[in-house]
Amino acid sequence: MRLAAGASAAFLLVASPAGAAGDVNVVAGPSLATSGGNDWTGDGAILSSQLRLAYRFPFGVGPVFVGREGYAKVDQRLLTLVSFGAQGWLDLGTAKPYLRIAWAHQHEESVAFAKEEPFGVLFGVGRGIRHRGGLDFGAGVDVPFARSKNVRWLLIGEAWVDWLFSGEAPGPSYYAGGTLGVGLDWSP
Repeated sequence: MRLAAGASAAFLLVASPAGAAGDVNVVAGPSLATSGGNDWTGDGAILSSQLRLAYRFPFGVGPVFVGREGYAKVDQRLLTLVSFGAQGWLDLGTAKPYLRIAWAHQHEESVAFAKEEPFGVLFGVGRGIRHRGGLDFGAGVDVPFARSKNVRWLLIGEAWVDWLFSGEAPGPSYYAGGTLGVGLDWSP
């Protein structure tokens, strides 16, 4: 996830056209979720953390990366989500509600495997990792609470759903949850 986050940050900084007055958006915070579908039960509350990196063009839309890392009880598994897509913000003065749609890739691996092969888990390779693709949908609001010359500090609230395609890998067909976080908009 660190490699993907670094690549995303570089993309967001390079992708902005010269002279554009867009914002780099960085947010992190804890999430609480649940899972279901495919006769999957037992995960209950899933605690995770979320990182969002985005570039908002002056017209209110831009590329977005979302990474999430969590733990689920069934099979004692780690959940690593990486998604790339588009997010659109509506400027209502101070508050900026948004919608997101992104292509998602999720790794699910047992804690035991992570202890045996930590580098395999870090890069998503090795035995015991379930790879699942799908879509990530998000809706939320960025609310500024402090400002300096080039930075607006934000509180965010977000609801999200990750719909994962069924395949050979067992697991729930969706994860749904919410995130509260702190972040910033940086206008270079």
